[in-house]
Amino acid sequence: MEELGAMFRKFRLNGQFTLEEAAGETLSVSQLSRFERGESDLVLGKFLPLLDNIHITMENFMDAVRGFQKPAISQFITTWVKLYYQKDIEGLRALQAEELELYKRYPEQYYHRLNMILLQGLMCQRNPSLQIAQSDLDLVSDYLFQVEEWSMYEMILIGNLYSFYEVDYVYRIGREILEREDFYQHISRHKELVIVLALNFWLHAAEQKEFEKAEYFEQQARRLLKDTDKIFEKTILLYVDGFTAYQKGQELAGIVQMKRAMSIFEWTDTPHQVTYYQEHFDRFVVPDRDE
Repeated sequence: MEELGAMFRKFRLNGQFTLEEAAGETLSVSQLSRFERGESDLVLGKFLPLLDNIHITMENFMDAVRGFQKPAISQFITTWVKLYYQKDIEGLRALQAEELELYKRYPEQYYHRLNMILLQGLMCQRNPSLQIAQSDLDLVSDYLFQVEEWSMYEMILIGNLYSFYEVDYVYRIGREILEREDFYQHISRHKELVIVLALNFWLHAAEQKEFEKAEYFEQQARRLLKDTDKIFEKTILLYVDGFTAYQKGQELAGIVQMKRAMSIFEWTDTPHQVTYYQEHFDRFVVPDRDE
């Protein structure tokens, strides 16, 4: 926490804010001064308003703490996303081999083991003939429920493996995520990820016709998207809502709504989303009702 306090002081002075201005109504001046000197800690609920007081986002602050260097996990994610959309199975397999070597070299850095499982899941999604071991899925499940403070990494992990789990588990983990509002309430990138997770979990439940669980995620997604202008997320919601209607027997109306969503993705030039939802549409919608 000493490093965070020193970085906060640097931002405060660069912005020419006094201790009184930075503390605002959140803390006393003496409390803030002790934090800047590394003599006391702050809970997240107190720290985020302080950043607002000096007009700094959490993203910018953490970039500065890291020296404006992308952490290793971010570089890993950037690499596999490109390989995934290129459908480069061999590239994903090579990346998995790299993670295995890192895990052997640094077994205390457990995320390398989790990365190997994540990559296996991605390869299975691209090539259905491949399989992911149930023991690996159990390992990820145990890890997620043991972690007290989740980060973007945990969200990305479950966000790319949820389709391999039963709806009951996804429902449990989804509720756990959505109830941890401190994680995403004040950080825009976290909130965007949680919204997409809620939408994906809704779709997963609708695929299995678990409509009661689907309704929970629908309500959460609509709550988080209320009074926002997030076109991307609202277009996903349009598709998932249409698919749910289709699954409930409202086939024609559902198909029209899903096609409308895919048209919006085409219009907004998001080809990866067009491909993803077209593949989903082709897999679940009865061909002879596609007109």
